[in-house]
Amino acid sequence: MYRIHLVGRLAAATATCVMALSMTQVAAGAAAGPSVHGGGVVDGVVGTTSQLGFDASASGGHFLCIMAGRSGGFPFGPWQSITQMEVSGPVSPGTLRVEGGVATFAGTATIHVVGRTATGEVLTATVEGVPYVSIQTPGGAGVAEHELDVTLPSGTATFGPAPLRSGHISVTG
Repeated sequence: MYRIHLVGRLAAATATCVMALSMTQVAAGAAAGPSVHGGGVVDGVVGTTSQLGFDASASGGHFLCIMAGRSGGFPFGPWQSITQMEVSGPVSPGTLRVEGGVATFAGTATIHVVGRTATGEVLTATVEGVPYVSIQTPGGAGVAEHELDVTLPSGTATFGPAPLRSGHISVTG
């Protein structure tokens, strides 16, 4: 289902998600057992550099990935070229897995997208209820990696794996 939104709502949603992520980090950090948290700037192929933040434990958490103003030029769904994209959603409880130091978790996200269609029209939409899987390797810039898979009716879109340009990812497991 697509809902048309104004571009200004992307900024408001981003601010809300960042606040939610900050609150979730405190709660998830107190949980015992495996956990993963971190974020930073993710280097991708040209046009897919993004900013990332997440915190997850066995009880859940939150995920946020923003490609606002930094990205463009890659196709996604009905968009030929993305200019802004936000993927945000809770981490589903019980989905965090840590194996060999690599963390994987899943959830259902809301994706806000602004881009151009093949005919050049600007299309702004919100897609709700999008399943996602996030995979992280720990470390700092140039060492840690992130991959994001989102599943749309048209198929799965994979972003990464790509290294962090800046920031840090911690995996406890």
